[in-house]
Amino acid sequence: MTKNKFQQKREHTYHKLLEAGMDVFCEQGYAATTLEDITARAGYTKGAFYVHFKNKQDFFFHLLGHQGFFFKEEHREATQIVGEDFKQTVSYWANEVLSRYISSRWTLVFYDFYIQNRHDEKVRTYFREYHSKWAEDIALIIRGLQKKGWVTREKDAKDLAIRCYDIITGGIIHHHMDGEPIDVDKMTEAILALLK
Repeated sequence: MTKNKFQQKREHTYHKLLEAGMDVFCEQGYAATTLEDITARAGYTKGAFYVHFKNKQDFFFHLLGHQGFFFKEEHREATQIVGEDFKQTVSYWANEVLSRYISSRWTLVFYDFYIQNRHDEKVRTYFREYHSKWAEDIALIIRGLQKKGWVTREKDAKDLAIRCYDIITGGIIHHHMDGEPIDVDKMTEAILALLK
């Protein structure tokens, strides 16, 4: 169904607000960012903001949803996720995650949001589900590695996925805190050692 001009304009505003919010959050952090910062960056009024979002927390939930995951639901089984070589496959996926999050301070903003809202059960539940979804995407890759015989099937894919997530997230946080570049080869070796 074709969207009318009003629907297109509304959708455009929604996406511009999300893009502006992402930029401002990455520059200032979640706690320091105000609605005025977001709307000014996007070039809209607070009224336009409230057409789409209830408050700053609701906006952040939309932003998290907009970030997405690696595998869309309809492609989770069909996606070719494993290459012809164990090390190359692990290196490829480590690079995919890093290239997505190392160029911005998004990971720090992600945890800043959690820290500011950690007493809210809705936030805790959302973050558990969000992390679970990431772990499931990584587990999908690990199951592909298991099918190739590169990772023993006796190891639980979900548990291994959580440990891989820990290694990568820890590396990203370390990078942002001390400025050292991430050595993808060393990270790949750490993940390979975990998976073997």
